[in-house]
Amino acid sequence: MIGLLFYRKEVFGLLSGSKADAEPLPHSWQNEVEEFEYSSPDDLMGKSALDEGVALVSAEDFSFVDKGEQLGLLADVQEEVKSICSILEKEDGGKEYFLSLFTLVKSKYPAVASSPALSAINAFIREHVPFFLSDDELDSLWV
Repeated sequence: MIGLLFYRKEVFGLLSGSKADAEPLPHSWQNEVEEFEYSSPDDLMGKSALDEGVALVSAEDFSFVDKGEQLGLLADVQEEVKSICSILEKEDGGKEYFLSLFTLVKSKYPAVASSPALSAINAFIREHVPFFLSDDELDSLWV
């Protein structure tokens, strides 16, 4: 009885009349096995995909200089405006005094007139001066 349990395939094969040495059925994937190439043992799954929104670019396609200059320009002009505002506060100066002092800033930083940071600088000026400046007055500061 225990022998039948262990040798049941052979017993059923003899009873049904089939051979015990039957060939396995062919599989369609058997001859088309892909070989993976990897550069290191740590890279077994292949090259990793880049994160969403990330792209590889060459060194010629980007630079840091322009952005750094814009940020430096913005910070420098903001410091100049702060110093003018502190002078206005100490001497009780008005809009005319501010405009005369600001001509020095305009001559020192002529690139601001065409800078993308112009709107941020104008907003900074509007927040820090002790009087109201209209949009036309702010635009005329840099002309």
